[in-house]
Amino acid sequence: MATAKEAIKDCEHEYLPILGHPEFRKLVTELVFKMDSTAIRESRVASCQALSGTGALHMAGMMLMRTSICDQTGYITNPSWSNHRQLFESVGFSVREFNYASSSGVDMQSLFRAMTEADPMSIFVLHASAHNPSGWDPTPEQWRKIGALMKERTLFPLFDAAYLGLTSDNYDEDAYAIRYFAEELNLQMGVCISFAKSMGMYAFGAGIVATVLGDGGLFSQWQRDLATMSSRITGMRKRLFSELTALGTPGYWKKLTQQKGMFCVLGLTPDQVHYLKKFHHIYMAESSRISIAGLNEGNVRYVAECIHQIVCRREE
Repeated sequence: MATAKEAIKDCEHEYLPILGHPEFRKLVTELVFKMDSTAIRESRVASCQALSGTGALHMAGMMLMRTSICDQTGYITNPSWSNHRQLFESVGFSVREFNYASSSGVDMQSLFRAMTEADPMSIFVLHASAHNPSGWDPTPEQWRKIGALMKERTLFPLFDAAYLGLTSDNYDEDAYAIRYFAEELNLQMGVCISFAKSMGMYAFGAGIVATVLGDGGLFSQWQRDLATMSSRITGMRKRLFSELTALGTPGYWKKLTQQKGMFCVLGLTPDQVHYLKKFHHIYMAESSRISIAGLNEGNVRYVAECIHQIVCRREE
């Protein structure tokens, strides 16, 4: 990012067009759908710049609410990112939830039931990769089944794509569902993508993203950096699993190595979460969602030992 910032230091800080930074929009569209995408060639992709992922979701919600494209019902996963419900209720959607995660993966039966019962053109907010907070992603085969039923039921998928490139060490694999829905199924849909996580940018503009995506050397370096970050997260999942297994901690911890992405819900009670925070200075959401990215070689054993202690206390 330092190289990209240096590259745009002399740019003129003028007002952007209403739809946003033109080069940013073009390059991001080609990144998400691929440059040779049929949807792009046929001019079936429209884009605009928003204030990161939250702003993109809010803008998508407002647009869909003000048009006749969709039904005014939106479906979100349970669990999901806490802001999803607030975002869509704030623009007028009736928000419903469906159970998403089981102990061993995605609850496909619950998802299919929700899609079957939903009115045509209902919105389904789907996590493109690294589901937050469960860490369970559909397999490519499951994505194909989800897409087929969405097409059959005339539903509207809205992808929240906050972690592309940070899930499987491969950007193309992480974008599989989006591209399959667009290319193979020709579905009408929305994609809300941000670079807050994948480029570590919370306070810089689209010019940096456009510089990275438009420069072959910087783009290759970014892809390598993504793979490094993703690999480190996967490694920390394995380390935490190994530590908990070695301690004999009660519970199903294999999920740590089966899930993907930056987060994992440990299955602790709110009281246990509070205890870990107060007495061990280990911080996580009340749902016991832990950030795997916050683990490192210097603290993973300590975290495992504290989890072991609190879980064993409950077992007594």
